[in-house]
Order: sequence, then C-alpha cells, then structure tokens
Amino acid sequence: MSLYRVGVDAGGTAVRAVLARRGPEGLEALGKGAAGSANPRQVGLEAAHRELRAAIEAAFREAGLEAELAGCAVHAGVAGLATPEEMRAFEGFPHPYARLEAQSDATLTLDAYFAGEPGVLLIVGTGCIALARGPEGRLYRRMGWGFPLEQGGGSWLGLEALRLALADWESGRASPLAQRAQERFSSVREAIEWARGQGAGGYGQFAPWAFEAASDPHAAALLREWHALGHRLVRELQAESGSGSAGVWGGLSQRFLELGPPEGYRPPRRGPLEQALLLADRLASGVEPGAR
Repeated sequence: MSLYRVGVDAGGTAVRAVLARRGPEGLEALGKGAAGSANPRQVGLEAAHRELRAAIEAAFREAGLEAELAGCAVHAGVAGLATPEEMRAFEGFPHPYARLEAQSDATLTLDAYFAGEPGVLLIVGTGCIALARGPEGRLYRRMGWGFPLEQGGGSWLGLEALRLALADWESGRASPLAQRAQERFSSVREAIEWARGQGAGGYGQFAPWAFEAASDPHAAALLREWHALGHRLVRELQAESGSGSAGVWGGLSQRFLELGPPEGYRPPRRGPLEQALLLADRLASGVEPGAR
C-alpha cells in the first residue's frame, strides 16, 4: 500500500486538503478536497475530525482513487488550536490515518508565508491575529482571542458596520449602511432578535457593507480604524521580535492592502496548503501504513 501525504489547511470557515505521494520525480500532487469548518472550539473535536476526513476523502475522489486513509500521513494547520494541550487533544482523537500531526493554522501560515524565515504576519479573515517569528526562532503574537473579544477581523468589522447601520436607521439618516440594513431586516427590532446567540460567522457576513459604503463618512472612519489597528499590530511585533519583514494574509488581506501595505511588506513565499504538504512529506518519512 502506498503511503500518501496529505496537507491540510483547516480555517474557521472551511477545510482544504491536498493529497500527494512521493515518486521518482519527487512529490506528485493527486487531488484536492474541501469540507466545512474544522475549528474544534466552534464545532467540537468529533465534528472537526469528521470535516477533516470529508476533505481528505474528497481529495481521493478527485484523484480517482479509493480512499486509503490508513495509508495517509496528515499534517494539519487547524483553527482554534492555540495551546499545546489543544494540539495534543486534536492529534489524540481517534482517527484512521497512519499518522496525524497538527498545529495552529496561524503558525502554519506564518511559516509558509516567510518560508520559515523571520517576519511579521497579519492574518485578517473572519478573525484577526498577528504573529511574528524572530531571528532566534521565537514566536510572538497579538490578538487571536476569538470573537467577540478580538478586534480587526471580519466578524468585528461586520458587527461595527451593523451597529452603525442600525444607529443611522433609528436616527432617520439615509446612509448607505442604513439602506443595507433595511434590505436585510424588516425592522431594527428584527435585527435585535436576529443577534441573539450569533457568532463570528453571523457577523462576518456584514463586513462587506463597510467596503460597499466606503464613501459614507461613518463607514470610511470605520475602515480607517480597522486599517490603523492592523498597522499598529504589525509595528508592535516588528519592534518586539526584531523582524522587519511584514506580510498580510487572509480573506480580507486584499482589502487591507488596497488601503496601504505595512512597512516592510513582502509578498508570500508559499501558501499554507503547500507548507502543510511539505510537513506531511517529512512526517511520512519512515511511517508504515497503519502505524500510529
């Protein structure tokens, strides 16, 4: 049985997996797959592993192969794994793979972006976290506290846009934000009822309102605050870590860069999925199918 290499990037919204095997010419990519959220903080360990497996099985299907999970060495960057205990819990959960290795999706992305070299990375997606790898290899971080504690992510931006929209609606101000709220809800009361029990993903859907209404003074001020926050996080980590290079990643990264890149900006060297596959290849060295 062949030993397959599987790299996984499991963010808070979706899991992406790439399947490969090592041949005479090196790593040969076979297929890719995707599934839903595998953040164990959001969905629990069992559901997270179910989505991980679904993405890997989808990669086998795209490759036209039967899913030989016991022959897979898997390296996964997973949202929500912030502590060594959480990583051990994820790796120790019953699974069918030859070997499973996990880390935070944020640290995976940091090391991918700078190919293991020192640098500061701002990740702006549904959430927000800034990480740095110092010249001595030490890891530094800001934010990444999760919704509703952290600022700077799409969930925070969407929540603030909704607040501004409802304030304009109540005051009778005919703003672009109020118009979007009126298109989404029948009344301010309906918005209040909708908000009960909503999480990061629910509020993240309103983040585009801020960009669509950027000509409005209130929305423009919110975007300036968001952009300034990201720059501050990068500057703080540059000073603390001694790393001058900076990068921006995530679903809102292009929007952020359009407002101005941070000092020392560099484009990415590689993506997290490629990095995860390289680490899965290293993990597969010496692993026999079925071994744990």
